[in-house]
Amino acid sequence: MTDGKVDFHTHFIPRAAEQFAAANCPRLVIESETCGQLYRGEQHYRTIDERSWSPARRIADMDAREVAMQVISPIPVTYAYDASATDGLAFARLHNDGIAKVVRERPDRFAGLGAIPLQDVDAACTELERAVRELGLAGIEIGSTASDRDLDHPSFLPFWERCDALGAIVFIHPESAPGFNRLRMHGMVISTGYPSETGIAAAKLVMAGIPEKFPRLRLVLAHGGGTLPWLLPRLDRNWTVNESVRKAQPTRPSTAARALYCDTLTFNAENLALVARRIGADHLMIGSDYPFVIMEDPPGAVLDDASEFDEAAKRAFRRDNALRLLQEGRAR
Repeated sequence: MTDGKVDFHTHFIPRAAEQFAAANCPRLVIESETCGQLYRGEQHYRTIDERSWSPARRIADMDAREVAMQVISPIPVTYAYDASATDGLAFARLHNDGIAKVVRERPDRFAGLGAIPLQDVDAACTELERAVRELGLAGIEIGSTASDRDLDHPSFLPFWERCDALGAIVFIHPESAPGFNRLRMHGMVISTGYPSETGIAAAKLVMAGIPEKFPRLRLVLAHGGGTLPWLLPRLDRNWTVNESVRKAQPTRPSTAARALYCDTLTFNAENLALVARRIGADHLMIGSDYPFVIMEDPPGAVLDDASEFDEAAKRAFRRDNALRLLQEGRAR
């Protein structure tokens, strides 16, 4: 398929994870060729199916939905930031090897984002280097916190420096964060916690000046940037009236935020139009959250009702922006 969509937000787990067992690393139990269970410790986390691990099944679904390419990244629960650095690194390597194998076998249909043990900055930098330079992945996916540290914590500066040096894509997708226990009912971790935490993490990075300090870094936000596009006017106002904020971050937040990228996973055309106005239409890429229940099906369906955008802009969202971002990485 030479002219289909590029779905930037999809999740994958290698079948080899079934053979991995370590404290504080999720367990995969495959019950049949079409059904598996994910456990966090002894607690059941989610039932998954072969779409999570089978490239052939994914390609069949892609063909049915006019998707030319998926960017595959780990299932966020597998970040395993609570594990030891040694176990976290081993689990990340397993994921990266599995994702790289899928990409290597079908580079026409898949690009890959890997995993890192962010609880240990040295190990994270080492595995980031291997994932990008040796395995050829486009970058990595990370959560919004690790070891009770937010992404703007000074201890992460060597990590951001390494991402910048590699020109890596960093896809920010929360999994757990302080306060999430308040949201365990009604599926609110997914519906409310993830977009809220995406916005908080992005706002902290913007206010810390990470995009300006590391201009070769490509930061991509899940969930349409979460709450960030709605927060920007308030961040701007606080920046305007607070001299200490301006000294810490000389760039107006709404200006700094335009260095970021977002998927289009807003489920609403009006929301998407606001994201485009505040982040930039050239920095938006469709993302479905395949293969999970909440996914947008078909990918990019929100564009059907998006009258604000012409066909050229919709094509950019569906394909061109993501391909440009991926090709920039290959050129570096």
